[in-house]
Amino acid sequence: MASNRFSKPRQIVAGETSSTMGTHRLLPGVRLGAIAIAAICAGHGAAVQAADRNGFYVAAAVTGSKLQKPEQTIANAPTPGSTLQVVNDVDVGWGGQVELGYAYKFVRVEAEIGRTTSHSDSYSAISPIAITIPQDGTNRTTRYMANLLFDIPVKGFPVQPYIGGGIGAAHSYVSTFAAPARAPNAPPSQLLAFGDTRFAYQLIGGISVPLNRHTALTAQYRWLDSGTVRGLDARGERATRTLHGSNLDLGVRFSF
Repeated sequence: MASNRFSKPRQIVAGETSSTMGTHRLLPGVRLGAIAIAAICAGHGAAVQAADRNGFYVAAAVTGSKLQKPEQTIANAPTPGSTLQVVNDVDVGWGGQVELGYAYKFVRVEAEIGRTTSHSDSYSAISPIAITIPQDGTNRTTRYMANLLFDIPVKGFPVQPYIGGGIGAAHSYVSTFAAPARAPNAPPSQLLAFGDTRFAYQLIGGISVPLNRHTALTAQYRWLDSGTVRGLDARGERATRTLHGSNLDLGVRFSF
C-alpha cells in the first residue's frame, strides 16, 4: 500500500466558505490592530490625565497682539476750550508672558506677568477737525494678573479645552511723535509721552495639547482691557488713551 506523502486536504464543513477560511487567517492581524489602537488610546488617555494632575505648574508663551484702534482725547486742542478727539491706527504687536499656577482637578489658579508692545502708524483727528497724519507711536503694556481657569472635561478628545478670566493691574506707556493736528505741515515733534497704571481684566479661552504627564503645548485667545490711561501731553494739557484688544498666546506648560 503506497505511503501518504502529502497532507490530507482540509475538508470544508457545511456552512463554511472560502471567505470564512480567510477570516481565520486574518484574525491574528485584527487582534494586533486592536491592541495597537487600544495602546494609542491609552497613550492619549495618559497624556490627557496630565491636565488633570493636582499640583503646581509654570508656563510661558509668546503673544501676538492687536489693539482695537485706541481712542484718544487731548484737552485744549486744537484751540483753547476744545477737546481733540483722535483715533490711532496701530500695527500688530508682540510680547510674551509667564505664569505660575496650581491645578486642582479641573480648576486652575495662576499669577501672570506679561508685556506687549505695538506701534502706531498714523492718527486721525475726528473732532473738532478731521485730518489723518502719519506718526511714530508706542503702546506698551505690562500687566500683573490673577487668573481663574476651568479645564473642560471632554472624553475621547486628544486636546483639553479651557475657559477663564483674570483681573489685575496694567501699567501702560504711550507716546506719539508727529505733527500736531492744528499744523499738519509742521515738523514732527513729541506730542505725548507718559505712563499710567490702571485696573485691567481679561477673558480667556484656549486649548492644551498634552505631550506627556508633565508637558503640554497651549494656544489661547485673550481679550485684555487695560483701561484708559491718563497723563499730560507736551504742552502740559490732559490727555487720555484707551487700550484694549485681542491677543493670541502660543506656549508651553510644565507641571510638577
